[in-house]
Amino acid sequence: MSILIIAEKPSQAKAYAEAFNIKERTKTYIELKPNNIFPEGAIITWGIGHLIQLKMPNELNPPINSWNLETLPIKAHNQLKVSKGKQQQFNAVKKLAQKADLIINACDCDREGSNIFYLILEYAGILNKPIKRLWINSLEVDAVRKGFSNLLDNKQDVLMYQEAKARMVSDYLIGMNLSPLYTVKLKNMGLHDSTFGIGRVQTPTLYMIYQRYLDILNFVEEEFFEIHARFKHEGDEYIGKMEFKEKDSEIAKAVLQKLKPYNKGEIKDIEKELKKSDAPNLHSLSTLQTVANKVWKYSPKKTLELTQSLYEKKLVTYPRTDTKYITENEFSYLHSNIENYLALFELKHNIVYREPRKKYVNSKKVQEHFAIVLTKNISKEAIDNLSVDEKNIFTEVFNRTVAMFLEDYEYETTKLVTTINNHDFISRGKTDKKLGWKSLITDTEDSEETLPYVSKGDVVDADPFIHEGKTKPPSLYTEGQLINLMKTCGKFLDEVEDVNILKDIEGIGTEATRADVIDKLKHHAYIEISKNKVSITDKGILLCRAISNTLLSSPEMTAKWEKALKGISTGNMSFERFIQNTEKYIHYQLENIDVELDKNDVKQLITKVNAETQFSRCPKCKQGEIIKKNTNKFTVYSCANQCDFVLFDKYGNKKLSDSIIKELITNGKTSKEIKGFKSKAGKTFGAILKLNEEYKIAYDFGDKK
Repeated sequence: MSILIIAEKPSQAKAYAEAFNIKERTKTYIELKPNNIFPEGAIITWGIGHLIQLKMPNELNPPINSWNLETLPIKAHNQLKVSKGKQQQFNAVKKLAQKADLIINACDCDREGSNIFYLILEYAGILNKPIKRLWINSLEVDAVRKGFSNLLDNKQDVLMYQEAKARMVSDYLIGMNLSPLYTVKLKNMGLHDSTFGIGRVQTPTLYMIYQRYLDILNFVEEEFFEIHARFKHEGDEYIGKMEFKEKDSEIAKAVLQKLKPYNKGEIKDIEKELKKSDAPNLHSLSTLQTVANKVWKYSPKKTLELTQSLYEKKLVTYPRTDTKYITENEFSYLHSNIENYLALFELKHNIVYREPRKKYVNSKKVQEHFAIVLTKNISKEAIDNLSVDEKNIFTEVFNRTVAMFLEDYEYETTKLVTTINNHDFISRGKTDKKLGWKSLITDTEDSEETLPYVSKGDVVDADPFIHEGKTKPPSLYTEGQLINLMKTCGKFLDEVEDVNILKDIEGIGTEATRADVIDKLKHHAYIEISKNKVSITDKGILLCRAISNTLLSSPEMTAKWEKALKGISTGNMSFERFIQNTEKYIHYQLENIDVELDKNDVKQLITKVNAETQFSRCPKCKQGEIIKKNTNKFTVYSCANQCDFVLFDKYGNKKLSDSIIKELITNGKTSKEIKGFKSKAGKTFGAILKLNEEYKIAYDFGDKK
């Protein structure tokens, strides 16, 4: 029997091959020698991510110009193409698949992996051969061998493919119809050359960021006054607070006047309580992304890429998981290796929990993948060869995994009541008693003070005073918080049913796609990230105003769609019916957009966005205005008069700011040296930038050699 294994990418195929003896390696496949799992050998080939994708409207037969609103709506279609630059690999996979008696889907163990696999076979016209599914959570040799020895049938795999394809087609329909719709309509209202990307998940996510912007914008600061006191006992100081909070400073002053004559206080009561806490949950992808963003300011996408790299290096388990639980099988091998894990970093912790606990081990809550944990065999050499960023993520996963076995963290809380003239002041403190797992995992926000040793009835020096405070506006989201926002967005909905749907499916988007959604918001210039804080741009505000009070502005639409999509993989919803509902929604939006835009009054915002994107007069033709335009990969500054002047926001491996571009356009040269350029040899240098005779960016080193 001729067996073909199709992996998602070359690195994955290489990991599979390393579990067996290799007969031959070529540019497009690896042939395995006969073995106990594949008695006649097998061939492993691979995609390069998505080999096949839907054709764009202008590539269809006949072609459609989606920017002409008369051609809308664009209907669902099944015209596929080979992704750019991947024809050679597709041809190789097709040829191998035609010869095979059995084909194994060994792409990533998720819906997208199923989608990639079946799109290849569909486009190749090979759907009538026996198919099996490989389902593993680790690329270690024994996990790979065990997986190939216990292949699944493809019944569920096909349903997952239909769900993923429905997601792909519906997102395509939304993008190809509503993106040009809003772009052209806003352009007709006077907006300069600017495109708007509309997405089923990204647009409601952007709207939640917009709501936070409005909360901050409309926030009214209020003053408040509290009565605090400084206490001193045998050289030790601590602060106490009265249960008093007033907006009127005169009332606070009157209370303080009653206390001022007294410079002594008495310890009225001491409450001590010994507490303990077990280790935090194991990591899902989103919790790992949140921690990495908070500690190292990594973007969610960077964290996913780093974790994927660790997975391919066989150091951690599958990263695209939405659960924080493992099964008894994973606990068993982790427990067997715990001493080896500790030895990697020469740790001497006590192993206390040797039996599984429900907080971490719960087979009922593990559906497709378990939590991100360590793999079985990890060497010191492999860790030493990691980059700094990879080592940070590995250490975080290591700490969470190991902490599950360690002693509880024990601490003592103290509530101290100090009285001044029958007015109680409360002080709270905390003292570590036994660090346990906390010696591995520290909480930077855990800063409760340690109170001095006092006894009931002790007299202390007292200095009461008025503490003036101000209410604070909501803070901007961080990128890590955006991940949680997408997972918990159900709280923004009014309908109980929609709240329950989003709670059941854990918000909008999927664990694997949320990082890409945030990335798209950046690429469309809807949001900007500065010092890890997410702020919405004027362009983002304009889009949010334009879609206000539509389903695009609410997670409600996504809640219903996510429930329907999940119904495809469970057999409760058909692919065809889901796409029909999507097309109905698009038709409704086409019919009602003019009324909605008029109601949402976007004209004033259009003027503001035009001012932001309009830089100055074109230095080449001296007639047109220079307009800023964002694409998926870079920002373009071009002449609106259709002359050929154009600048890009990247030069010398450095991103150029708007202010640098504006200075070049206006003055033809920067006023000072710009640092951070990188040569082909990898050396960094600084230079003044100028526009040369051809109106292209060039370095100006002056008299420097």
